[in-house]
Amino acid sequence: MKLLTAGIAFGLTFSLSVAAQDATTLKDVELKQEPFTDAATMATLPKQTTVEVIKRQGGWTQVKPPAANQGWVRMLSLRFGSGGARQSDSGVGSLLNVARTGSSGTTVITGVKGLDITSSTLQNASPNNDELKRMHKYGASKEEALKLASSASLQSQSVPYAGDK
Repeated sequence: MKLLTAGIAFGLTFSLSVAAQDATTLKDVELKQEPFTDAATMATLPKQTTVEVIKRQGGWTQVKPPAANQGWVRMLSLRFGSGGARQSDSGVGSLLNVARTGSSGTTVITGVKGLDITSSTLQNASPNNDELKRMHKYGASKEEALKLASSASLQSQSVPYAGDK
């Protein structure tokens, strides 16, 4: 009897954990063959396309759109519905995997949700002089930087200014 109860509990837990979750694309997004920015693009999903979420891997979500094969889109390009999503990695795995975006290496991409940036806020932007002064406190003089580099046995390397072309 205990074995039967445990089996039913396991079955319910498993079935709830694989319940599909729907999401909607927030903009036109590329459906990638793999969860990498440089992976082949299989299709472009229009804004407001409802997709079935299959699993998450770092900053990518594997989805099944209605009119295309399953593929990968950036997680920040989706608005998730309610319900339980199927996930492939644990919390620790997601944390360690979040920076992996290119097949040739690790790249960090940062997204900001909820920041109100419109053309009018950009046109009416003004500098915050107090914050600028605060930022300058974190700077180092050339002499301080050379001393630190020398103490760490770093070699000098000349890098042209971005404006010099």
